[in-house]
Amino acid sequence: MKPISLLTKVLMVAVGMSCTNAMATNFNYTNLEIGFTADPSGLAGTGRLAFMDGAHFVVNASSQFEGDWIISGGAGFQAPINGFVDLHGDARIYSVKFPEDDKHDFGELAYGVNVGIRAWVMPQIEVTAVVGQVAFDSDDTKSIVELGGRFHSTDALSVGVMYRANGLYKEQFYMNVRFEF
Repeated sequence: MKPISLLTKVLMVAVGMSCTNAMATNFNYTNLEIGFTADPSGLAGTGRLAFMDGAHFVVNASSQFEGDWIISGGAGFQAPINGFVDLHGDARIYSVKFPEDDKHDFGELAYGVNVGIRAWVMPQIEVTAVVGQVAFDSDDTKSIVELGGRFHSTDALSVGVMYRANGLYKEQFYMNVRFEF
């Protein structure tokens, strides 16, 4: 069994077991996030738009400005587990180009699945964890693991820090500002 198949099954079970009509989600899924990474340094941006109760679109772009990029877009779900915790995930199409990649002028296409949780630990502090995989046509699969926290200074603005250990850009810290709409 391929690992991507297991993640897909977990995602489908999570969506099937969630009842978004019974309780609204605990977090806003319409936002714009702008941030930078450290070691290697770079910039990134993510936009999410909730288009119905329990579902959202997501687009993401990041680069280290060395002839590289990771651009992705897709759709996701969000559902409450209880009054403080949300389960969320998405499926995306990726365009990935690394600085040492000479054979793909416009990036290599890939697809990925992510699933994670967001939890309130204090009234203005959120913690998050995400796991996922990105699979390339060349039968290469990269794992994604992200752990982070966020301070919500107002209903419209929050700052966050995240540790990313993924196969796309290796290990790095990501600091960001999120604007909620």
